[in-house]
Amino acid sequence: MKIGLRTIKTGIAVTVSLIIANILRIESPFFAAIAAIIAMQPTVSDSWKTGVNRILGTIIGAVVGAIFVAIAPANPFLGGLGVVSLIIIMNKLGWQEAIAIGGVVFTGIFLNTNENHVTYALHRLLDTSIGIVVAVVINYTIYPPTYDLKVAGEIKNISKHILRYNIKTLEILLQEEEQNMSFLEEQIEEIEKELELSEKLLDLQKKEEKIKVHGGIRHKEMFISLKLEKETFEHLRNMQNVLQKGIGREIIDLAKEDLYKIKEALKEVQCKENEVCDIYNQKNKDDINLEYIIEDIKKAKMQLKNKEDINNYPTDEVVKMLVFLYNLQEVLQKFNMIICC
Repeated sequence: MKIGLRTIKTGIAVTVSLIIANILRIESPFFAAIAAIIAMQPTVSDSWKTGVNRILGTIIGAVVGAIFVAIAPANPFLGGLGVVSLIIIMNKLGWQEAIAIGGVVFTGIFLNTNENHVTYALHRLLDTSIGIVVAVVINYTIYPPTYDLKVAGEIKNISKHILRYNIKTLEILLQEEEQNMSFLEEQIEEIEKELELSEKLLDLQKKEEKIKVHGGIRHKEMFISLKLEKETFEHLRNMQNVLQKGIGREIIDLAKEDLYKIKEALKEVQCKENEVCDIYNQKNKDDINLEYIIEDIKKAKMQLKNKEDINNYPTDEVVKMLVFLYNLQEVLQKFNMIICC
């Protein structure tokens, strides 16, 4: 079983919080440890946000609790009214995420009859602050989340799959490979999953950029690449739909020479796919351009449309071939924008 970095950092944060609590002779280090656990979030910005919400909830919960405990400590009806009042105040202030911790602090103060409620509230605020500060510092300094690299890795994998998918469709079209549509469907599903994962990671990266500078690839740059890959995915779907319907052999033969040339050019690109798909490497951008393959596709379309006896062939079959070529062209144009932008 793999133990993640966040798990390890949570353990470190709890240990450090308890050590500090012991040094400061805090009677209830439990609250410091709990705050450290809750504040250790997937991103540093989320850790900070969770910590701020917890402190706000502690303050408001303590104030409301102090007011109601002064009226009638541990009164059941007053306790319910106090929680309702607390929630209303939190909603008015727009601090909905702090309601839960505010309610916990309120209840602790309201039911605590053995200790001065002001002292109790200050202790809880100190406990919470220790845990939060420790969690944020550890999350930021010890192997901070690098979602930019994770997104870049996913985009690189998607680019590889797109390149392989294009070659596979041409091999099936030219009958060099057995027509295995289930294989193409699996590839499409894999690309779709990777796109969904990339979007989630990109959302986390966007949060990180608001609070820290870790990572050299900016959210906007990755957002553009991912947007282009999503558009490319739709064209791959269109190509697959054409293959599922099938294109007449006689039409394929008309464009066979051009299709073979395009396929071989893509295979040459595939030989250096690690360099091609490493889209955030500036050196690669200077050396790679698929424009010559795109021009071959445009010529193939033009030759097919301008063929003298093209009207002698079934119109539906000709249209399907043109649709396939159009989508292949769009895929490579967007792919070229990704690797060259």
